[in-house]
Amino acid sequence: MAMEGMREIVEGSTRLLVPEASLVSDVPPKQPAFYNPAARVSRDVSIVAYNAFIQQVDERSFADALAGLGARALRVAVEVKGIDEVYINDINPLAVDIARRASILNGVERICKFSIDTAYRFLAEHSRRGFRFGMVDVDPFGTPAPYVDCALRAVVDGGLISMTATDTPILYGIYPRIAMRRYYGRSMRCEYANEIGLRLLLGMMSMVASRLEMGVEPLFVQSTRHYMRVYAKISIGSSNADEMPSMLGYVYHCNSCSNRFTADIDEYKEACNICNSKKMVRAGPLWISRLMDESFVALMNSIIDDGAYALNLDRQAVNIVRIAKEESMLVDEALYYTVDEVTSMLKIRPPSTTSILDTLRSNGFKASRTALSLRGFRTDANIRDICSLVRALVDK
Repeated sequence: MAMEGMREIVEGSTRLLVPEASLVSDVPPKQPAFYNPAARVSRDVSIVAYNAFIQQVDERSFADALAGLGARALRVAVEVKGIDEVYINDINPLAVDIARRASILNGVERICKFSIDTAYRFLAEHSRRGFRFGMVDVDPFGTPAPYVDCALRAVVDGGLISMTATDTPILYGIYPRIAMRRYYGRSMRCEYANEIGLRLLLGMMSMVASRLEMGVEPLFVQSTRHYMRVYAKISIGSSNADEMPSMLGYVYHCNSCSNRFTADIDEYKEACNICNSKKMVRAGPLWISRLMDESFVALMNSIIDDGAYALNLDRQAVNIVRIAKEESMLVDEALYYTVDEVTSMLKIRPPSTTSILDTLRSNGFKASRTALSLRGFRTDANIRDICSLVRALVDK
């Protein structure tokens, strides 16, 4: 089973065949097949999400349209309880051959189906009723925007799409015009740019879905290092599509006081509602509704509590899901702040995130950590209240 230049590793509970060079290079090579060790955390989180979602869908099939050597798809075949079929597609025949060999190593070759094709054609061939998947993953180099139409058509009613974006300079506000072209909304350079990026990605998905008479419901989002990832339930029907415009709007950021807020799609704000400054910048249109479903995140956490999963997950992946549970219970959809941002404004030494959360809660505000930033927090307090309480905390 050994192949020249390849090494067998174990990720989660799955045996993978990967290029040796990918394990030692700062930038994993695309040839002979692409494998990114740093994406282990993303794959760990996805295994938890798929185990949670498979309990809610009748069609228990999974498709990876851009599978590479099949790391994520093979882990689904091995580690997702109750999966019936796993489709592994890539345009690189060598990558598909490696995935096929690894499926035999793991004893899951019976439920794995392999194809060598473009993602577009692969998804289009599964767009008819009776041929669609319960779960579809799209994890490209760069933007997933070109694949959204095909991916939506290839999912059953009530199915799941997981989608990754790695064109972070565009989504983080460095190239807002390109963001408008790819995601139908302007991005913004700010401390919480990754949240803006996630909302742009979801906004674009919802716009495409509504055109196809579908609706999108975010279940979970993740932002780690250079990538952003969303998990969304897809519902077919005009009534679901009709709800999408009400989920869209704009994010406003005040350059004078760092206040931030969302506004509906038909609203336009000229001045800050805290300091009345007109030094406002705007991102969007983008998704302004909830980013995560509380019950789904709770189910993800209960799966992690099962020792069979916890023993094989990267600690960072576990922490992301744990923090997300706390975050998803925050009722108000507030854009997050960071400790460093607030204390830099105040020119004071930064206290711990925990102490800031305790202070906010003891003063009657809702507050939680955010899985999107190690030093970030969400709260329904406005920037003026936050600054006042943090200054008092440090002055004690």
